[in-house]
Amino acid sequence: MRIILLIAFLALISSSVSAIEPAQYFRINQVLAKKHILPRYENFSAQAIELDLAAQQFCMAPSIANLPLIKTAFHSAADAWAGVQHIQFGPIEEKLRLNRVYYWPDKHNTGSRHLGRLLKSEDETLLSEEQFSLISVALQGFPALERLLFSQSEKLFKQDKTSMFRCSLVQAISLNLRKISAAVLNEWNDPSNGFMQVGTSSGVPIYSGENEIFQDHLASLYGNLRAIHNLKIHRTLGENSENSRPRLAEAWRSERSLRNIILNLEAAQKLFEGEGAFGMDDFIEMLKPDSNTAKDFKTYLEYTLKTARSISLPLHKAVRDEQQHEQVERLKAQVLALLVLVRGRISTAVGMGTGFNFLDGD
Repeated sequence: MRIILLIAFLALISSSVSAIEPAQYFRINQVLAKKHILPRYENFSAQAIELDLAAQQFCMAPSIANLPLIKTAFHSAADAWAGVQHIQFGPIEEKLRLNRVYYWPDKHNTGSRHLGRLLKSEDETLLSEEQFSLISVALQGFPALERLLFSQSEKLFKQDKTSMFRCSLVQAISLNLRKISAAVLNEWNDPSNGFMQVGTSSGVPIYSGENEIFQDHLASLYGNLRAIHNLKIHRTLGENSENSRPRLAEAWRSERSLRNIILNLEAAQKLFEGEGAFGMDDFIEMLKPDSNTAKDFKTYLEYTLKTARSISLPLHKAVRDEQQHEQVERLKAQVLALLVLVRGRISTAVGMGTGFNFLDGD
């Protein structure tokens, strides 16, 4: 996969890339890794720990009264994931971690079918730490946990064998998220893995140069916006409110669809601005001091966030409301404008194309 990505990326690099010194790429790569990526994985790991502890506490005495505790922990962990979801390179690519954390979109309803089979089996052996990481990826992360806590929560309170198994599954998923988030963070911090350098300590190259590392950062920005447009809005919107598809919205059961989009857009904003340090905006202004490209992107993104925040209903309800549907259409158009800007003026300014990324297929 890495080789295919690199070949496709290299095929689309602009000839102007040679004019940009490796030291210039190195500077921004270090800032984005240390100021943007690592703190977000640290937060995700911390919130996954809290979710795991909340699951343990809840399952000691599962009840309607105690449900808000674990739901709050779920939302905090999901918020943290939404803030780093756009980083789809590095350790998160290994061992199917990305799908294990967040198997979505689920185009064939795999999660529902596999969850039904597992709940019917009540096979406790599959929930052990050793076995759980080997079962269907659709059962290991947030989407399966969301079903258990939001659309099927009443089945956790019956105090019978079935409810006990469901609570054991809640704990297994929470522990799995805790372990994955910790492993990803540890591997980012491990210098021998080479995710913040050109080659590994063994000499096996992950990247052939600093420009390729920056390509991953740029692809993260582009891929984030494309996921919002194509997967999180377009699939749900429909031509009008009557033809909308609310149950294709991301995380609609927990009413997180719009919240995730806003968090994704805020993450794009922070990535572009380097968390207030030397960001892509500064990089572009350094390379093209007479250009308004960076300023225009930041202005467009601020307008897009304003539109997203103005939608008053959860997304799966907003697309069914005639007035709110127009707002969602406006949001979609604004995200598309950002995509065009990244693919055109921004990629040209930094000496490369966005190229092949995780949404383009393989």
